[in-house]
Amino acid sequence: MRTLRNAGASLLLILLSGAAYARVPTPPPPHPGARALQRQLRLAMRKAGLWHVVVRPAAGQLRHSYLIPGAGYYQLFDWDSYFMGLALSYRGRGHSLAGVVEDFLGLTGHRWAYRGYTPREATPRGLWALPEQCKPFLAQMALRASLTLHSAEWLRPYYQRLKATLSFWRQARRSPDGLFTWFDGVESGVDNSPAVSSRPADRTEGVDLACYIVREYRALAALARMLHHPADADFYQARARILTARIQTRLWDAHAGTFYNRDSRTGKFIRVPEWTNLSPLWARVATPAQARILIHRYVLNSRQFWTPYGIRSLAPSSPEYNPASGYWRGPIWIVTDYMVMHGLMNYGDRRSAGRLARNAVAVLLRDFRATGGMHECYNPHTGQGESQGHFESWDLLGAYLVHEARTGANPAAILAPSGSGS
Repeated sequence: MRTLRNAGASLLLILLSGAAYARVPTPPPPHPGARALQRQLRLAMRKAGLWHVVVRPAAGQLRHSYLIPGAGYYQLFDWDSYFMGLALSYRGRGHSLAGVVEDFLGLTGHRWAYRGYTPREATPRGLWALPEQCKPFLAQMALRASLTLHSAEWLRPYYQRLKATLSFWRQARRSPDGLFTWFDGVESGVDNSPAVSSRPADRTEGVDLACYIVREYRALAALARMLHHPADADFYQARARILTARIQTRLWDAHAGTFYNRDSRTGKFIRVPEWTNLSPLWARVATPAQARILIHRYVLNSRQFWTPYGIRSLAPSSPEYNPASGYWRGPIWIVTDYMVMHGLMNYGDRRSAGRLARNAVAVLLRDFRATGGMHECYNPHTGQGESQGHFESWDLLGAYLVHEARTGANPAAILAPSGSGS
């Protein structure tokens, strides 16, 4: 029986691994020269040793190797680690991402008031940003690491703690309407977001947060299958379906043709034209009709989010728009480009996805040639680097953006237990 179970787990892992790089029919080339630009950027990254810079050895309370956003950092961050792990998976390096999960889950539920609480940021000596919770990416990290390592057995001792992190969101951050709230903008990762209320805290039902939790449910369902917990798999897949329906109905403004955050106390939309409104495309929770409107009215509209250099983090129609130095209030971030690019592909617009990939890679390569590195974000009118320089983090995805747009490869894809890709 154990042999049969192991064989079944191996077969599931093979299927999941294929889904994680699931391919769609090859679209037309994104742009003449796009592949050449990506090769040049990848070579520059390799010569600069960036694939090694982001990995730190175990130290102090971080008992496993972990990932940092760049040489100037020593902190372990949540979603930065996930997107770096996607890039590292192409090189067959999954141990560091698994180490990130082990380090975070090693801090889960210890000395904290809520079961499942996990700090969003940690160092070898202490924790930062309390009481903000680790963003819901840990199951997605664990799945990606397991696929890269071709085994989920490393996760077995941490499985119950991983489940507890999602219990935290349900127990401590769920609104009566079944959606979830960010504590503040910093917890969301979009630090100075005008769409997330920090005063008072814990009142903004985030579109992005709900989408991340849908993906967490799906990832945990896949992991449950791999670890022979079929009842858990069914439970989390059902949760994903329920939350998907809530996003489609409660966070969609039909008149505006976009998703918006909601104020959990008043029930009113927070009508801020922020990039997180587009996250249902990446999570594949928008209906086809919603996606069609959202893409043509907002994503591809140069007066909203589209620029020759990438996707704005905030549309110019917002009074808080600050393209020169607004951090998340206008500048372009590679993580938003990545999510939107795959969102476009999820709903069939591969040509626009290719254009976006080519534009983003061109920006990164120009920066590398001018400064010897990459920046945290970029000016949407000039493509010049803004904020901190010599930043790696999710900028490492630039090494594969054009490849993914051309081939449909997607290391962030999640295979639902039913066999359908998500």
